[in-house]
Amino acid sequence: MKKLLFLSTFLIFACSDDDKNCFTILDKVISNGEFVFAGDSDLSNSDADDPRNGYADVNLVVSEEVFNSYNEGDDYCYE
Repeated sequence: MKKLLFLSTFLIFACSDDDKNCFTILDKVISNGEFVFAGDSDLSNSDADDPRNGYADVNLVVSEEVFNSYNEGDDYCYE
């Protein structure tokens, strides 16, 4: 699980051309003491009634403060 999170985070940063990346938070997970946003940067693949039916292509570890500041469905941008 940790390797998947690390790889996902690495790919997000390595493949980015913009200074900021944004995605919609589909799920908030606390795993092994890490606070993770699972999200989708392209909601066109999801169901309008329940966006969680889409593929979560972003798994980003954030601080506890950031984790508590956002809710599922919120847009989150990072550099």
